Amino acid sequence: MSRILKTGLLLALVFGVVWLAVIIWWQESHTLPTGVDIGLYLFALPLALIAAGWAGARIIRARREAKAAPAPAAAPSGEPEAAPVADLARLVVLASTARAALGGDPASIHAALAKHQRPELDASLKNARGFPIFSGRAAHLDTDTLREAASAAAGPGSALSGGCLRAAALLAEVVETLSQEARALVLGSGTPRRDEDWPQLQLELLLPADWPQAARTHTLDRARAAAVWVPGRIDARVHNAADALASDGLLRQLAQEPLDKTSAALRLVAAADSYIDAGVVQDWDAEGKLVSTANPQGRVPGEAAAGLLLDLALGAPSAIQDPAPPRDPPIGAVALTLSPTARRSTEADARGASGEPILAELTERFLQQQGQRADGIRTMVSDADHRGSRPLEAAGLAGALFPALDPNQDCLSIGAACGYTGAAAHLLTLAIAGETCAQTDAPVLAVMTQDPALRTLALVSRPIRPTA
Repeated sequence: MSRILKTGLLLALVFGVVWLAVIIWWQESHTLPTGVDIGLYLFALPLALIAAGWAGARIIRARREAKAAPAPAAAPSGEPEAAPVADLARLVVLASTARAALGGDPASIHAALAKHQRPELDASLKNARGFPIFSGRAAHLDTDTLREAASAAAGPGSALSGGCLRAAALLAEVVETLSQEARALVLGSGTPRRDEDWPQLQLELLLPADWPQAARTHTLDRARAAAVWVPGRIDARVHNAADALASDGLLRQLAQEPLDKTSAALRLVAAADSYIDAGVVQDWDAEGKLVSTANPQGRVPGEAAAGLLLDLALGAPSAIQDPAPPRDPPIGAVALTLSPTARRSTEADARGASGEPILAELTERFLQQQGQRADGIRTMVSDADHRGSRPLEAAGLAGALFPALDPNQDCLSIGAACGYTGAAAHLLTLAIAGETCAQTDAPVLAVMTQDPALRTLALVSRPIRPTA
């Protein structure tokens, strides 16, 4: 009871101080506040200060706990050690790109992350009480324009929700960019004389599992139309993103896929999702999932699309005997290694959830398997947002294994800046990790925490020559 009273008094004090300062400022500047001003300065500003103080306190506590935690005890001799859920997977990424609220390419998103940009108040999205909410909106998209274009095309898109239309548009941009990258790589080795001489390009598209079929058809049509490739040399598959690690599972599947003479070695893996939709906000608010003063652990609506261009011939097993020597990865390519998967004992969204040693143990084992020293990691990129134990897990890992990293500059949190991006979060994190690797010319560790219980990592580094 005493703790509740102290918390209530602290909240009242913050609101009181902010209100007093703002009202005095309005009086001194002879400002007549609008409804938006009242919502922004009298409600959003104190809420942001409270959230920042709460997050800062939890991060400091996590760092102290990580430093004070004893080393994990060895398992008793008669007790088998828990086996990892999945094996390592290795791929070579020729190019990557992303679209999100922070920018239209990985470089601009990375720059915004380094400046600690956060979701802003969105006047177009309001909660049940009529107040604007924070969102991670891609500013260059207009839902009405997208709907008009879908109606003009006489396709299924005109009846879709705004979120589906926006995600389809973002995905089309990603497919266009990466197919142009693939085309440039092919032309760099000489222009094919005939259409049949072009390599086969296969699109692997991840879309939310709860989307209606009309949304899938519309998105697939847009992706095919956006691809800058010979029409007869392109295929596409649509995959259900049923959870936060759907793209992780697809990448592992592709890494183990044997290639034969008919297989497409070039794979464009892309995912998109959007929650910038009044209907989604209304549903989240009714279900208690929307971030608010009363629910600081709620989601911030976001949207994103991201993709990787892979050459499976540089990393995947081959089903045929090829006498030719292995090719070197092109300049700018990065190696992507996916770690085994570990499971938390308590889900991240459970009441009182905090950091657990399982993530540090997984990271330490993974780096040892790769022969990678912890002090060689220059940056850590995570998909963590403000919800549950996720920020504590990322901060605790940095404090335990990477004390040399600057938490303000070297530890980037995608979810905290872009909002909840659902099916796109995993590939978005990998794309930003790839950009960071290119900028620093050093290995980057990507940490995946969006799933409530499962944890996995990815090491992004410069590729080495593939073995025969």
